[in-house]
Amino acid sequence: MPVHLKPSQRKAIAAVRAQAVVARPGSAQTLSHILQMSNISLSVLEELRGVIRQHAHIAIHFHPDRPVGDRLVAGALLEDGVYKNQFETGISNGLVSVVAGGPRDTWERNLFDDAFHDPSVSAAERPKYGALDITRNPDGPAPRFGSCFFVLKPEVSTRSTFTFGGSQSDPQYRGTIDEFDAILAAIFEESFTHDSMLGVHDLRPPQAVDLLSALATPRQWRTLRLSHNLDQMIEAQVHGEISLQRDVEALVIDPSFEKSPVGPALRAISKRFGIPLEMHGGLSINVDAVPADFRGPRMPSLAARISDTCLDAAAIGIAAQDLARHRQAWRDRGTYEEVLQELKLIWHVLVKYG
Repeated sequence: MPVHLKPSQRKAIAAVRAQAVVARPGSAQTLSHILQMSNISLSVLEELRGVIRQHAHIAIHFHPDRPVGDRLVAGALLEDGVYKNQFETGISNGLVSVVAGGPRDTWERNLFDDAFHDPSVSAAERPKYGALDITRNPDGPAPRFGSCFFVLKPEVSTRSTFTFGGSQSDPQYRGTIDEFDAILAAIFEESFTHDSMLGVHDLRPPQAVDLLSALATPRQWRTLRLSHNLDQMIEAQVHGEISLQRDVEALVIDPSFEKSPVGPALRAISKRFGIPLEMHGGLSINVDAVPADFRGPRMPSLAARISDTCLDAAAIGIAAQDLARHRQAWRDRGTYEEVLQELKLIWHVLVKYG
């Protein structure tokens, strides 16, 4: 059954689609040039458009053990049965900004042409953020934003908008699943210029065609190796409700949660909503291996504060919970907001080096 969209959500999708239509001539020129230089027939484009439209999945990354009010994220998902946006929850694995005129509000105003800025628009109408998964790495397309992720069914893409890169950067390349050439142009331009695509290295345009064509095969990991990808993604903005029962095809978790206190809630989500539970290889790093020159010189001492031996996703989550309960105990490291930001940064270290 199609999801009912509010007028604001339909307006947002139409706005991005219109921007992609305006960019269509430039996108076509870029694609034509790169495919010609790469000895690839232009006829492959229609095949790739269809494969992405029918088979590409959006992934919604999240940390299941972060506090949200008096609950943890996993418990809230289990009780509510829906995934909510940061304007509803007040938390984010990126920048938390839920006030009118704040950074996120401004980014959405620019991207969606004021679609969400009528006084009658509720917080729940705002988009939910994920990433389009076309590389099929086991840690998902945007591990920066969470140790676990929901794999959404392909039909959710029909009510989503996309940008090549995070919307906070006001990205040039934007589109919808039926007006996707601007994103395709960005993908192939990256492959042609840098021999990489969305964090996958040594990938020239012919290999990019093969990778995209493989989306038509049943969903499976392209490799067992984790991507360690922090910055490259196709951001997806999902419009309308994300129902765990209706819209989710799989739940992929970090193995550190299997025996952690949040593990039962994750298994209960799988059982209650009929979602297959999968596990990737996991991220971990010895505390004494945490670098001082990636996310700042305070990272080694933070890692040692969190764990005596090995840093993993569950250990960082336990620290985040302790910070929420015992703010004064962490005052030696700064304000609550400063330490919360440090915990996000130590997660980046784990994604990169774990």
